Amino acid sequence: MLPVLQVLVVMLGAITMALALAHALEYPGKMRLAKEQYVATQAIYYPGFTFGGIAEISTVILLAVLAFLTRGDGAVFWLTLGAFIAFTTLHAVFGY
Repeated sequence: MLPVLQVLVVMLGAITMALALAHALEYPGKMRLAKEQYVATQAIYYPGFTFGGIAEISTVILLAVLAFLTRGDGAVFWLTLGAFIAFTTLHAVFGY
């Protein structure tokens, strides 16, 4: 069960990071748009990024579960906890 959860977290984390990178790379282009154009183009992103939002939340929750399950496991626990903190920070930065 633990290896399956670890693989699932890695896959969801990869989706989360890919969407965060896409968001960061499109930012300069968005800043060149007028306010009306910016608001109009935002609607085209909602369907795809909705799935990304599900991956973000799922990654954070599953990392918390994984950290709980690996507590007392030395380096595995600390690396998992570090990943949990990193993804929580990523969610805070790009979520608001």
